[in-house]
Amino acid sequence: MKRIIYCSQATHDLTPEELVALLELARHKNEQANLSGMLLYSSQSCVQRLEGEDVALTETYARIHADPLHTNLRLLLDAEVPAPLFGDWTMGFEHVDDEELAEELEGFTPEAEYPLVNPDLITNAGVAQTLLCLYAKNRIR
Repeated sequence: MKRIIYCSQATHDLTPEELVALLELARHKNEQANLSGMLLYSSQSCVQRLEGEDVALTETYARIHADPLHTNLRLLLDAEVPAPLFGDWTMGFEHVDDEELAEELEGFTPEAEYPLVNPDLITNAGVAQTLLCLYAKNRIR
């Protein structure tokens, strides 16, 4: 079992309809590949954790890397783990704004653009993992 965490920027601000379509597609593909995960989206920024078998993760990350929707893709973590954190989620999802982040993440200062992929905020996988877990806690997906 492996876990990857990456962050990226969307090439444009996604509409609610585009977010729903993206989420439905991700859930479908993740279910087929036996992957679980969590995606945070805010102001064109994505932070995602995916968990599953190595081959499925490698193929999924390659597809994400080739997707013209993503730019500035950065792999923050690629590690073996004993078990998934949220194995029953094909894709948990949270669309957050700067005000919500400021309330939830101590020390967060809203940025004008791409707050989640700001190198000063997401400096390593530990920060990303903490952020993902904050939004996953007590949420049903």
